[in-house]
Amino acid sequence: MLNLLLEIEYAIRRISNLVLFLSLFMAVSCSSPELEIKSNAQVVKTPVVQVSRTPEVKDSLEQAAIRLTELYDNKNCKEFVNTFPTTFREFNELYGYEDGKGEGKLSLKCEEHISYFFNCSEVSDHEKLNKVIRIGIDGKWDADAIAIFQISAFKLVEENINEAKEILDHLPDEKAASFWYFLFDGPHPNKEQNAVDSLSNLLGKKSKQSKLLSEQFKKIQIDWKEH
Repeated sequence: MLNLLLEIEYAIRRISNLVLFLSLFMAVSCSSPELEIKSNAQVVKTPVVQVSRTPEVKDSLEQAAIRLTELYDNKNCKEFVNTFPTTFREFNELYGYEDGKGEGKLSLKCEEHISYFFNCSEVSDHEKLNKVIRIGIDGKWDADAIAIFQISAFKLVEENINEAKEILDHLPDEKAASFWYFLFDGPHPNKEQNAVDSLSNLLGKKSKQSKLLSEQFKKIQIDWKEH
């Protein structure tokens, strides 16, 4: 009788273990698809958005060259002066020569265009001085267009020394100094000593601009001596 009871208890335990196993198996089987879906969802990549390039910017120098030619041909010197370059870089790219780039778009017309600019009677000398000084800042000597511009710029400054001084006094010293450097820059600075002395006297020996001019002229002499 005891043995029978033990066998029954043993059988009940086996059945319980089997039921527990089946329950766990069903739970894992049901959860697997969900895990697979989540796993697949994680590997979905966000599509890369392709940014289209903006259209090419029009060549502003080309447009300036066309406009200046039209104004010169139509003898509209007021608008010609307004359209004329306002920086040395732009002036040089239009009228000068650059290594690797060659001649500017208007280099063959540099002499007549520069003369037309300085001789325009419809624009005040003060307006032209403003533009001339801005072009001179960061400028450096070169033959042809640059040299021609320097000569006319010197004459304009000399004839309107007080207005030139006023404009330069309102600029930071480094910019004013840069203009003076440009005005006398060249391979033979010693030949410009008399012109420097003349302008220095007109500016006033003790004036700020006279001192800046003298300092820059000494620098030019040193720079060209080292060439």
